[in-house]
Amino acid sequence: MTAGSIVDVAAFADALVAGDADAIRSFLAEDYYGHSRAPEEPSQVDRWLELLPDVRAAVPDLRIEIEERAIEPAAPGEVGVRAVVTGTHTGELWGSPGTSKAIQIELALRFRPSDRGWLVQGDDPPPAAIAALRVVGVIPPADQMHLPPMDPIAPPEFLLKLGFTGQAADKPCAHLGDARVFVPSTDACAECLAIDSYWPALRMCLVCGEVGCCDTSLNRHLRAHAAATGHALMRSIRLREGWMWCYVDGALFERATLERLAAAAGSPIAEG
Repeated sequence: MTAGSIVDVAAFADALVAGDADAIRSFLAEDYYGHSRAPEEPSQVDRWLELLPDVRAAVPDLRIEIEERAIEPAAPGEVGVRAVVTGTHTGELWGSPGTSKAIQIELALRFRPSDRGWLVQGDDPPPAAIAALRVVGVIPPADQMHLPPMDPIAPPEFLLKLGFTGQAADKPCAHLGDARVFVPSTDACAECLAIDSYWPALRMCLVCGEVGCCDTSLNRHLRAHAAATGHALMRSIRLREGWMWCYVDGALFERATLERLAAAAGSPIAEG
């Protein structure tokens, strides 16, 4: 891609709408914007192709309009676009049932040319990414986050990482070596039960195995446990989720990291 090639960006958007995997591969580099992938890490292309079929099934009349926007280029030839994604949410998306509602999501993107294809970066702050997932019901409205979910919604962990950290690369974390306990001993928050409360999701401390309610619950018991003990690392134990979060470093790791740590410790990973 050359500087200002908005026509080519629009052609890439057309390939996404059509689900043309070969065309998508011809546009994208394997590495990420600002991040060279590790050997075991899925490529940038893999990520797009993994997410796209689910989105197209949920929004069969998907449309993407591309408009160029003024940005300060971080590299020669870099171009910024405003992508306006529209359609009708008629199909299930990661557990969120179709609503038949019209959707419109606006995304700011950077396209950086490389000798192997484009490197693409979302240029919105993390709250905007969370808001986009709310539009299709993958994340509940802000005033309902504390309630138990009506449907077993589980968005891809990579999207959670982008949403909560703003980057594809794993953030540095000094606490991964503290992981000791991988299998939950309970499927309830004991402190919530003691006060007749409820929770939307459960988390488990990977240092001692304490199970508590999540940060969007009324009580945030596992965060309180982390603050009281200094145990920074936890995992989600709902559905098949295995993502990990470090309270101190603000780092989110996908299930593959949990599996690697558990294998090194000779431990299974019980499903939530």
